[in-house]
Amino acid sequence: MKSFVLCEKKETLLSMRLAGIGGKILSNQEEIENTVEELLLDDDIGLILISENILNMSKEYIMDKKLSQKKTLIIQIPEPEGLQDKEYIMKYIKNSIGIKL
Repeated sequence: MKSFVLCEKKETLLSMRLAGIGGKILSNQEEIENTVEELLLDDDIGLILISENILNMSKEYIMDKKLSQKKTLIIQIPEPEGLQDKEYIMKYIKNSIGIKL
């Protein structure tokens, strides 16, 4: 299985390529949705890494794809400056298990 990164910044793509992960720089919602569809149809792709900025551009679509299919794991990664939403992890845990920590 291969990994693939979707990001908005060259630095993120470069760091992933140094780690042996292919990727693509995207800039609008249409590109994001078309690329995610293509990746989900590719049986070789097992992990899609999506930067926070890309997730924010098309959050509803990506979350729907993340929850509706089981073949490919889709996860969020921070851009080089770090997570913008500092409470992301706590919100994710709360929504996943239904309790507040």
